[in-house]
Amino acid sequence: MEVPVFSASPDPTCMYLTPPLKDSVAKIRRAISLRQGLSTIFGSVGFGKSSLLRYLASGYDHETKYRIALIAEQTNAPQFAFLKAISKELDIPPQRSASAQMDAIESFLEEQYQQGATVIIMVDEAQLLRLESLEAIRSLLNYETNTEKLCQVVLAGQLELRDKLHTKRYKAFKARIVAPAVLEYFSPEETIAMIAYRHEYWQVPNRFTVDACQRVHEKSLGVPRDIVLICGYAYSMADDRGLAAITPTVVDEAAAQLEMHKEREAPVAV
Repeated sequence: MEVPVFSASPDPTCMYLTPPLKDSVAKIRRAISLRQGLSTIFGSVGFGKSSLLRYLASGYDHETKYRIALIAEQTNAPQFAFLKAISKELDIPPQRSASAQMDAIESFLEEQYQQGATVIIMVDEAQLLRLESLEAIRSLLNYETNTEKLCQVVLAGQLELRDKLHTKRYKAFKARIVAPAVLEYFSPEETIAMIAYRHEYWQVPNRFTVDACQRVHEKSLGVPRDIVLICGYAYSMADDRGLAAITPTVVDEAAAQLEMHKEREAPVAV
């Protein structure tokens, strides 16, 4: 059976953590364990925000003292629908209004805190959140004891979210961030290490030559998603041609295919 060595899906199980990513994970987990409240993950398109968020969530899968609400849809929904999405993830019964739903969530937070459990709300594509939903999150963060927040929140969003939070309108919300993380481009060494890690994870031989790995970095500019996509195209081409090794020439062809794919997906100007 063919293994998805370079699947572009945000699968946390095969995510390669660079040293900066490891630092970000440690910082956010520490904020959660100390119940400090709000953490953020900022990054451009293709930098692995969704993957990192799911990696963080997966770390609590077998922890009975954590309750996780991972919101990947309804991010841009009206506040009531957003609150119902959170409630559904936490098995909180639906209510008839946003205020009643908020009360139900707050009661749940108090109940879980009394039982020694930590509630974590993780929101993907958080740049799409409406102001009213951000205000709801801020209200949940205000629910606290003298030393601890009863709700832990991790927002993952594009850089426009970071820019938005720097404006005067969002000053009160930005002040609550205790663990910010900004995702960066991969270095050439990190690109090579990630390609090797993917092969090791799936227990298959690494077919990329050192020069090919360098070319992947050049063509991708160190954008994690593009690294994976170029490698995926190159891997398929090598299989189709029966090649034992993937060379810079194959990488060049794969990168050209990726660019053609992006052009097909680009919106048509009218």
